[in-house]
Amino acid sequence: GGEIPQLLNVLFGNTSIKENVMVTDLALSPSLLSSFFGPRHGVRGLREILGVLRGPMLMTALKPMGSDVEALASMAYDFAKGGIDLIKDDHGLANQNYAPYEERVRACCAAVRRANAETGRRCVYAPCLNAPADLIVPRAKFAKACGAGAVLMIPGIGGLDAMRRLAEDPSFGLPIVCHPAILGAMLGGGSDGPDDVPIRGFSHKVLLGILPRLCGADATIFPSFGGRFGFSERECRDIALGSRQKLGSTPAIVPCPGGGMTLERVRKMNEVYGEDVMLLIGGSLMGHSPDLVANARHF
Repeated sequence: GGEIPQLLNVLFGNTSIKENVMVTDLALSPSLLSSFFGPRHGVRGLREILGVLRGPMLMTALKPMGSDVEALASMAYDFAKGGIDLIKDDHGLANQNYAPYEERVRACCAAVRRANAETGRRCVYAPCLNAPADLIVPRAKFAKACGAGAVLMIPGIGGLDAMRRLAEDPSFGLPIVCHPAILGAMLGGGSDGPDDVPIRGFSHKVLLGILPRLCGADATIFPSFGGRFGFSERECRDIALGSRQKLGSTPAIVPCPGGGMTLERVRKMNEVYGEDVMLLIGGSLMGHSPDLVANARHF
């Protein structure tokens, strides 16, 4: 009856244990589709929040691991000052003692707010909600109270239904960015690989496009072809298709190609994904020069 856990169980429960079975696509009846809340904002709402009404949106990440709160907040300020639209925590940031969650969120929100006041832009900071199950909602609401403009969730760890729950909460209401960590273990194989690789898992389109969309993500991050991961161009195009294709009244969401992308790959990504996209460049943006503000402007 319109519950994500049971949908997943019926779709690919015990069958997922069998060999040579793969979920390649997902089509739901209009009545079943209407029972899922889906993304609160989607492409159109996210553009309005960021103030980017046309063209690709820009995302980067705060890293590396081991950086303290002061360093992360300084990076957030520089990236926001340079014109990045959405600054997320690296997915490895949680509640480490060198950058505790609450201290980090307060500092990075303040840094982005200060940069926005100077530039007139609407950059948002998205802290990572990689937390124990009972702390996901409290940390999300703490982030909102501090002025965060979005959150990053990892449904491969916290669960797709945890993302759904937060998206439906009217007292929260911020955009949700989905990160693919751990989901790689559920991705299908055999379609683009050697003939002796067994077919299994979910297709890229379903797992990184359709399911995050049904479960309330407004944007979905995935490693683009040509980076340090092994996705093919076809698989990446399929993810973008699952993010945007007609799905009843469910809003389209923003595909966010990343995963070792460099500034030199921007033109190709624009050609492949079109303008309703958020380009994620992290380490390459930081390594372009010591001046992060200038690097962001160059992006």
